[in-house]
Amino acid sequence: MKIKKKHLDLTAEKLEEWLLEIYDTHVQEIIIKPTSVIRASKDSAWEDGELEFSYYWYRYSKYLEEIKHWPIDTIRSIDTTTNEILKSIGNPNKQTEFDYRGLVLGYVQSGKTANFTGLINKAYDVGYKLVIVLAGMHNDLRSQTQLRLEKEVVGVIDKVTKVATGVASISNKGELVQTWTDVENDISIKAKDQRHNLNVPNLMVVKKNKDVLETLNTVIEACCNLSADYRNVPVLVIDDEADQASVDTADANEKPKTINSLIRRLLNQFNRKSYVGYTATPFANLLIDSRTTDEEVQEDLYPKDFIVALPKPDGYCGPEEYFNVTGYEEDDDKPQYIRHLNQDDLDLFNNIKNKEHTELINYVPYSMKQAIQSFIIATAVRNLRKQEKEHNSMLIHASHLTDIQLELKKVVEAYFEEFSNTILYASTDETINQLQNLYIKDFVQVQKTFNDKNTEHSYPVLEWVEVYKEIRKVLGKIDILAINGDSKDILDYDSRKENGWNVIAIGGNKLSRGLTLDGLTVSYYYRGTSMYDSLLQMGRWFGFRNGYMDLCRIYTSQQIASNFEHLAEVMVEVRKEFDWLAKHENLTPYDYAVSVLGHDYMDITSPAKMKTAEFLHYLGGKKPQTRLFSKDLDFYKTNMDSTIKLIESLKNITPCTVGDTKYYVTQNVSVQNILQFLKTYKTDPNATKVVSNKIFDYIQKQISRGEYLNFNIVVVDATKKSLNGSEVRKANASGKNIKEFSVNLGDIQIENAVLRRINPEENHTNDYSIDLGAITSGKHFLIDLENEQIRDNANPLLIIYPLHPQIPAFDELEYDFNENFVPIGIAFDFPRVYKENLKGEIVEARQKYVKNKTVFDEKENKE
Repeated sequence: MKIKKKHLDLTAEKLEEWLLEIYDTHVQEIIIKPTSVIRASKDSAWEDGELEFSYYWYRYSKYLEEIKHWPIDTIRSIDTTTNEILKSIGNPNKQTEFDYRGLVLGYVQSGKTANFTGLINKAYDVGYKLVIVLAGMHNDLRSQTQLRLEKEVVGVIDKVTKVATGVASISNKGELVQTWTDVENDISIKAKDQRHNLNVPNLMVVKKNKDVLETLNTVIEACCNLSADYRNVPVLVIDDEADQASVDTADANEKPKTINSLIRRLLNQFNRKSYVGYTATPFANLLIDSRTTDEEVQEDLYPKDFIVALPKPDGYCGPEEYFNVTGYEEDDDKPQYIRHLNQDDLDLFNNIKNKEHTELINYVPYSMKQAIQSFIIATAVRNLRKQEKEHNSMLIHASHLTDIQLELKKVVEAYFEEFSNTILYASTDETINQLQNLYIKDFVQVQKTFNDKNTEHSYPVLEWVEVYKEIRKVLGKIDILAINGDSKDILDYDSRKENGWNVIAIGGNKLSRGLTLDGLTVSYYYRGTSMYDSLLQMGRWFGFRNGYMDLCRIYTSQQIASNFEHLAEVMVEVRKEFDWLAKHENLTPYDYAVSVLGHDYMDITSPAKMKTAEFLHYLGGKKPQTRLFSKDLDFYKTNMDSTIKLIESLKNITPCTVGDTKYYVTQNVSVQNILQFLKTYKTDPNATKVVSNKIFDYIQKQISRGEYLNFNIVVVDATKKSLNGSEVRKANASGKNIKEFSVNLGDIQIENAVLRRINPEENHTNDYSIDLGAITSGKHFLIDLENEQIRDNANPLLIIYPLHPQIPAFDELEYDFNENFVPIGIAFDFPRVYKENLKGEIVEARQKYVKNKTVFDEKENKE
């Protein structure tokens, strides 16, 4: 990577020496996990050598290493992934207009902010002059993001002491980043009257709020009216939590929803712009109608240009680590970090329906008491592990109602004071024995299991007396806060960073997305939701727990734990599919719709965000066949052409006769031939069960999992004997006798087309379609199998039926059917598919999936 000398307060020689030292010491030993990338165009806007980082990126990366002491492999991972994102967006050094829109898929609480902070620093290095960060919907999250970026992009220098912090402590000699917003203040209308130098980097961090975004658009419009330079400035818009509020939920005939419309309006004000959405729950973004546009705000935010899936960071603990069997204890039926709520807790919160029920919150239920005690133990043990200056947090999320949260704070404070006084002064055997039993039977047992599986990161098991002494010290150093719009409490970890902060945070919506609870060990969670994305985002316990993962606990209901376990499987499958897509360079975000595993009663996302969703049903063990045939001439021409192309692509086609019927058989045909065939072969538009694009999607899903890689193909050729029955000799509607009908099917010469539904009375037709009924025979599905083995042990089968065009139903169409042009029917025989679930069990993959139905349509329209 080339290094520019511009802006460096270090000499180029010293910088290169530093980089070589990092490489020699660390990088050669590191294997960076690959980044899965799907791009619409393989022709990058960037030439070789154009991704040169002169100041901001190196300042940030050195800050991560030397000040924050991040592992070098984590820094390298950010470096690699942000390069892939940059390669996917516009090149600001070219004067041509550009409009790139894409999505970055991360993990909940996994360092997405660090990633887009690295992207911002690199964007400034390569020439972007304005970065707009859309930072959530709450002031707390916006302020948290602003503070983070001021430290790690801008650099902070105290006005009085002149002490530099953040990246400024590494260097403050470069171009100053101008900020349009600060920690206390979002974008203001006054900004339009301020002079902003577009020759240097500019940054603003704004909330996704109607009034704020309207103000932002007004400011930008005023600036553009003053100077055309604003309209031509290269701008990068980063949408944090891009699945929240940004997605248009309007019906097809309605105007786009407000937040979505304002973001699109903002983008349209610039001639050179790149939009990058970040999310850990991409379901809604992937279900956006890929075709929609609006006369006023134009193109929607579908990630048309790229999708980047960030690799799972080392040390990250997500749904799989918490909720599946990878962490199970022996002879136990639940993950080792999960504790199911007592019936007392369930009864209490099940009875709370609205804020009028605050009177029910007059005590702390049993499991919540145990969760608080667990937090006290975890904090004490962390202190004894020399982590006493680290933050420790507990989450209590039991209701979205602020009145309930405030009342919970009161009873938790009362219980905590009572418990503390008992431990410190009364020293009753019962209370101490309960605490000791919790430590010995829970924490010690889990730690032993953890140590056995993580020998490199194990800690010695502490004696109870030592832990008890530390607990007595900890009790006076824990704060209890209510985090909501009606409380004055603030999660201000930064002001307590020197000595660490121990806090129990009671909240709801504010704690359900974006906000980070530093050092979260114990979570008490009872908040029902029927949507994947909402539930995943509420899992604030996901993240990095280096040095204390064995101390983490989640107190929740059995049903919620089960739902999270399902989500673990969902996300594992989604990411596997992304990895598969990234390996196929011919696929783009418009070509393939990532499928998401469904659930019996949970929704992928809100119904308003699923208007383009369709179910992709499991077809294993099924034999779909075409019964309906369109009356449109192009329907028949297209299918004949598609079939001939398929036949001509095949090798080793072998004729055989079984009984009275002749067949042409070929085996081990690449699935790509089948997919190419299904891209053009059309099923009747009125068909609901057997639809070519749904079969295409189902096959794609299976090959992304390593199944259905090869097919067998059978072409059916009727025999003369099939024309000998008296019923067959009946004249058709035109008074013609049905005779032998040969067909030229590419390299195959069919002696007699296949007869189906000869009797006119049996036809079920309407103005648009012909229903031939079943076109298959049971014996046809056995032709390619040896000794009539079951299909589950063989390739999936495609059967092709060149159909006799002189039967009444086809003859009435009066099309010029001939030996080079006949109706084509098809049937499939799909083997059952088995998979290993998260518990290591082999089960049939019978689940249903959800995908974006407009993506395949878009592909069709393009072709």
